[in-house]
Amino acid sequence: MLISNSTSNVTSASGIDAEKTELFLRPFGWLAEDLEIDFHQMCRHELEMQILECCISNREGTKLDRTFFWNLEIGKRIEYLLTLAALSNSSKINVNLRCSNLECQRQMEITIPLVEITRLQQQSENQETEIAIATEKLLLRKPTGNDQRLWLKQQFSDESSATIAMVQSLLVSEQRSTFQQVDSQEQHWIETLNQVMEELDPLVNFNLQVNCPYCGSENLQDFDLGAWALQQLYGVQQQLMVTIHRLASHYHWSESEILAIPPGRRSNYLALIDREENYR
Repeated sequence: MLISNSTSNVTSASGIDAEKTELFLRPFGWLAEDLEIDFHQMCRHELEMQILECCISNREGTKLDRTFFWNLEIGKRIEYLLTLAALSNSSKINVNLRCSNLECQRQMEITIPLVEITRLQQQSENQETEIAIATEKLLLRKPTGNDQRLWLKQQFSDESSATIAMVQSLLVSEQRSTFQQVDSQEQHWIETLNQVMEELDPLVNFNLQVNCPYCGSENLQDFDLGAWALQQLYGVQQQLMVTIHRLASHYHWSESEILAIPPGRRSNYLALIDREENYR
């Protein structure tokens, strides 16, 4: 599948300009390398990078350098993961929420088409990353995987100092001194920042606003899109293992022999096994 790539100013170590490179994505859960992914590793963004590395290539089928994925904006990375989840499993997100009204607290099921989520990301890519604090206008870039890796290596005394350091790293260098002045003068700039970033990075700062169908109360709840995508892809990996187990048990093929069979034919063999079992 051809996927859109509107990431700007990203060039891989091999000299590939991301804006001029068509990216192709295959479904996760087809090949042996997909079984090598450890979904229980501690570093989540490393896990996300490994999955994308497996499934994204250029027109010639060549894997991209890791630098490309670390330079991706986090929102774009989430969009790619959601696209993978849609290819491999489902084209919609089913979310179970509990009403925040203490007198209700009934469970609600919300369905979100993935196409609506990716449209949000694509619309945000054309917006200016500018934030107005007091009398100053600061230009921010959106965070990338490289930023995440840098922040994790640092130690912060509290949440406020962590937020300040993160913002400084996203500012153009000539505005950092201005930001320090604003930080000392304006007490509520973090609230302003959060509001702006929710609009600029909707997939990273995603939340759902729904009215409870039972009591009518408004509910605003955060929802981690990346975590949902990883959960779906983990299920796909587990299903691949079940497929290998069933085919190996029935036909006595090795794992490598089974993985050499195209996914469509694997499904046909599984259907034949099911038919035999149903006739017994």
